[in-house]
Amino acid sequence: MAAMLLMVFLVILSHADAEKIPSYFKFGETLTLQPAFSEKITSIVYKFGGNLVAEWVGNEVPLTYYSTFDGRTTLNTTTGELKIDNMGKDDTGEFVVEINNVVQSQTFEPVEIKDVPDPSVKVRPLICDSSSYNCTVQLLCDGDIKESGPVTFSWRKDEGAWKESEQVMNITNDEETKKVETFSCRMKNPVSEKDSEPEQNPFNKSSGGTSGGTSGGAGWVFFLLALSFGNIF
Repeated sequence: MAAMLLMVFLVILSHADAEKIPSYFKFGETLTLQPAFSEKITSIVYKFGGNLVAEWVGNEVPLTYYSTFDGRTTLNTTTGELKIDNMGKDDTGEFVVEINNVVQSQTFEPVEIKDVPDPSVKVRPLICDSSSYNCTVQLLCDGDIKESGPVTFSWRKDEGAWKESEQVMNITNDEETKKVETFSCRMKNPVSEKDSEPEQNPFNKSSGGTSGGTSGGAGWVFFLLALSFGNIF
């Protein structure tokens, strides 16, 4: 009785320690699963929903693929990496891997996502301080990302280096910012990466201060001045 209770406890403990890893894919393309295992592999078995996907046991069982995975799956018996081509909705579930006769704590859960959209930089005034004439403007990396999974955002000033940041970036009309002519943003997810067109800096006089959704530089300057002096109309 005690031995049975111990076994049940160990099973519960192993499930509690299991690490579920979301593995993102685009419909019709390739999914890559890579277990965190650095020792020499002598046997490896992948299962999906409890059914065999791929199996290899040293000199005993040749590399074999099963069911719908046969013909579109590649298993690297040295690294444990599994690649599955032509992924579809029927391939979402849970992949479990057993290496050297030990079920690994990592399980893989495929998640279908779409490419990120074509981003654009939207410029939105936030606030201007009428006493000091300091203005803060909000830059938004805009696009519908509801079906794009986890998305990261990066920003670039002119042709400088990309720096990862938030979807929204605030800029002020300080001397350094005024030197920048354009701002660009980048959206990236596990299956795609896209850059926006450069958006002109509303605080830069040489660029004309134009911005998407405005009628031109003069309009932006007039609007910012109005805010700076505190509703002069």
